[in-house]
Amino acid sequence: MNNLSIKLSLLFVGLALISIGIVAVWVNQSVSANFTSYCMQQPGTCTCDMSAGKTVITFGDAEQKFINDFQRSLGIAAFVAVAIAVALGFVMSRLITSPMQQLAFSARKIAAGDLSQRVKHKSDDEVGEVSNAFNSMAEQLENKEKSRKQLLADVAHELRNPLSIVQGNLEAWLDGVITPTPEQIGSVYDETVLLNRLITDLKELSLAEAGQLKLHLEKADPGELIGAEITGFQARCQEKQISLVSEVANNLPEVNVDRDRIRQVLHNLLENALRYTPANGSIRVSAQKATDQQTTISVSDTGTGIDQADLPYVFDHFYKADKSRQRAYGGAGIGLALVKKYVELHNGRVWVESEVGKGSTFYFTLPAAGSR
Repeated sequence: MNNLSIKLSLLFVGLALISIGIVAVWVNQSVSANFTSYCMQQPGTCTCDMSAGKTVITFGDAEQKFINDFQRSLGIAAFVAVAIAVALGFVMSRLITSPMQQLAFSARKIAAGDLSQRVKHKSDDEVGEVSNAFNSMAEQLENKEKSRKQLLADVAHELRNPLSIVQGNLEAWLDGVITPTPEQIGSVYDETVLLNRLITDLKELSLAEAGQLKLHLEKADPGELIGAEITGFQARCQEKQISLVSEVANNLPEVNVDRDRIRQVLHNLLENALRYTPANGSIRVSAQKATDQQTTISVSDTGTGIDQADLPYVFDHFYKADKSRQRAYGGAGIGLALVKKYVELHNGRVWVESEVGKGSTFYFTLPAAGSR
């Protein structure tokens, strides 16, 4: 007996039979005893014979007919009750097992690769909660699968561009079409550097998302981290005529971080700010005490800004708000995704505020030393 519907139906029927049987026996005994007591008090309705050593009560024809009619009616009522119990048991079992069967069917479809499956059963009971949880799981799986496919397509696209440049130049050199110049060799070298950085970032990102990236936590001064990273950008900012300043609050508590990862976070945010800030603009890096347990660091720029519709997606893989930008200007689209993962690995939070034409400010929090 492997069918849950049959099991539940038999359970309901069995409980109904037991209940009806108990009620029927109790009613029959109670009515018979009360009716006999009544007849004993009414002359001519029954006779009592005690000669054989036991009491034998004999009812008259009318009284006996009443007893027989009552027992017959009780039997019919019990039969009808059993029939109703069987029908209700079947209906109730179907109400329970039908959504379970839908869940099983949808689960098999998802296992076969159809991630669009959803359970249509809607109710506010526990079965409805299971259905809602299943639909939520299926939706997350579908979104993750779409993200995976999109990630593969984006990776292929980002790798193809520099590889095509390298391949095209090498073929031209081998065929003698052009003679390599130091500038051309430098351009090919830059593409190989880009490829290496892209592959490294992808590896770091995959490890972080899989929870396999190990952090080497130690105490660090936020001002020292910011100062060390800003130094490497000063020359580039001067070249683009961009003002780069830092504002670090006094007496900031030390933070508990992996120095290399957090410097990479600052590097990626500064790189992003420098990329979108025009000449005569400014970039400001600040650090403030958020709470006794956290420090907030921000990187602001007076660049082009981000449209409000794009803000929720700026930390996604390969997302570019302006699809028309060239790769050399717009970046590969992994830097901000790494920023988000690195900060979250430190139990911090990252967010962005921006207005088109006025610039953007990226914020992230870091735990104070001893708070984890």
